[in-house]
Amino acid sequence: MKIAVFDIGTNSIHMKIVQINNDFSFEALEHEKDMTRIGAGSFESRKLSKNAIRRALKVIERFHKEAKRIGANKTVAVATSAVRDARNGDALVEAVYKKTGMKIRIITGEEEARLIFLGVSSDIEFKKDKVLVADVGGGSLELVSGGRKKIDYIRSFELGAARLSERFITRYPVPSKEIRRLEAFIVETLNGTAKRLRKKGYSRILGTGGTFINLASIVYEAKESRPLRLRGTFELKRKDLKPIHQKLVRMNGKRLERVPGLDRKRSDIIVAGCVLVMTLMRLLKADKVFVSDKGIREGLILDYILKNKIRCKTGRPSLDVRWFGQKPFFSGRINV
Repeated sequence: MKIAVFDIGTNSIHMKIVQINNDFSFEALEHEKDMTRIGAGSFESRKLSKNAIRRALKVIERFHKEAKRIGANKTVAVATSAVRDARNGDALVEAVYKKTGMKIRIITGEEEARLIFLGVSSDIEFKKDKVLVADVGGGSLELVSGGRKKIDYIRSFELGAARLSERFITRYPVPSKEIRRLEAFIVETLNGTAKRLRKKGYSRILGTGGTFINLASIVYEAKESRPLRLRGTFELKRKDLKPIHQKLVRMNGKRLERVPGLDRKRSDIIVAGCVLVMTLMRLLKADKVFVSDKGIREGLILDYILKNKIRCKTGRPSLDVRWFGQKPFFSGRINV
């Protein structure tokens, strides 16, 4: 069986097509991405612009045609921060359904966080320890902690890189007072949560989303003079990120577009994203974060398998997801 998952985010729209095998393993067939910026200008007004809806509809229609060409039997589509916060988010959902027949589910921040945790944690091996997963998106930050058997903390914050950029940054290079205001807002929002999470305890922090991946890419290319090919996780150390942060905040717009390792379409939101990551690490007293290439799309795939495919079998099947030869934390027996 082939399924196509659509992740309609604030900055980007992704489609991932996978083949699900009879033993419940799956393999990626294709991954499409377009940085559509559907959330641009929507955070204060709480309204998606007509141009943003048109851009998103065009991309989704193209991806949907590709999914049909490859032979996807099923589509699973979710929309996150920008669409759920917009008063007219349903307009996009209705337009997509009218054009393609595909239903989009607008998910809560907590459901987004759960799916992210499922996707990211499937790529690591648990013993008795817990992990903290942090996802920095365009419109929101998700923090989830848990272990092999359960999630014990889950919350979504309106602290995405694009949202913070629109609210706090007026020009580049970013004035020092704007950086201080941004940092103060993040500290005010996250300080209590960071204390609670430190008290609960976790063995490591896993970071995901475009901001984390681009910062890892910038750090790696600055040290190695070659592009990062992220497969699994990359150890992002705060001491390596600090000088990058200091350089980014002093760059003008044109210089930001030429930063080695940075997707130039993210050049106008990377400063706010970097401030958020640095402040979060400081509040958590974290020297490093393991940046993962897994996230909500992989969580959607696993969630579909667990909720649908396993019901079709009798007995107790075993689930072996094939990423890059690594097994997910719940490989083995699954109660049905």
